[in-house]
Amino acid sequence: MSDINTNTKKKGCAVIGYGGMGGWHTRHLLDSDVAYLTGIYDIKPERCELARENGIYAYPSYEAVLADPKVDFVTIAVPNELHAPLAIQALRAGKHVISEKPVTLSVAELDSVLKVADECGRLFTVHQNRRWDVDYLMMKQVYASGVLGDVFGVESRYQGSRGIPGDWRGHKEHGGGMLYDWGIHLIDQMLGIVYDRRIESIFCRCEHITNDEVDDGFKLDLYFEGGLDARIEVGTSHFISLPRFYMTGRRGTAA
Repeated sequence: MSDINTNTKKKGCAVIGYGGMGGWHTRHLLDSDVAYLTGIYDIKPERCELARENGIYAYPSYEAVLADPKVDFVTIAVPNELHAPLAIQALRAGKHVISEKPVTLSVAELDSVLKVADECGRLFTVHQNRRWDVDYLMMKQVYASGVLGDVFGVESRYQGSRGIPGDWRGHKEHGGGMLYDWGIHLIDQMLGIVYDRRIESIFCRCEHITNDEVDDGFKLDLYFEGGLDARIEVGTSHFISLPRFYMTGRRGTAA
């Protein structure tokens, strides 16, 4: 069998935002065999200086990123409220875009981004790294195998005790809160597990234990056709955590 894509040119990527996730993206790009890092851009001078200390080129402006012909696509890893305007600007400059989640803060805002992507003939997509979590993939396989018989309950939780992570995630103006943060991942995973049933109804209760401005936790119940109930829960004030996953069926239980 002949090799595939051996002559394909690596794609150049600039990372926008050199914080926690921006650093994660740069490290993976440096090890990638299909893309390479052209540089980073951050509005904070100290982060640009940190990048330079790490041997990474720091662009002087976002406009400089978009003017660089070596940049085929950008990865946006900045506070949530900036995803849409930065994505639209990049798409109109002819760049493909990978955005951190949540891609936008509303459906209407997402529709506007997708419209620009279509008009410009560029790709706009979301970074969903949690689709490769081994615990999630295991539960997805258990559900699909039928080993538990008819599954009637699935629970997914992520609990910690140190409050809302990071700084801007605690502020509404930046699109903070746990539903936008961990919730995006866990909802995506649940829909990946229960791939064969339609949702009939939803109920969600947001919590404000340590933060009045945004939710610092939530309990989301999804009711699927056929009598399957799913609970997704995120908490930031839990000193004893419940199982990450818990699945119940007519013939057994998995956790």
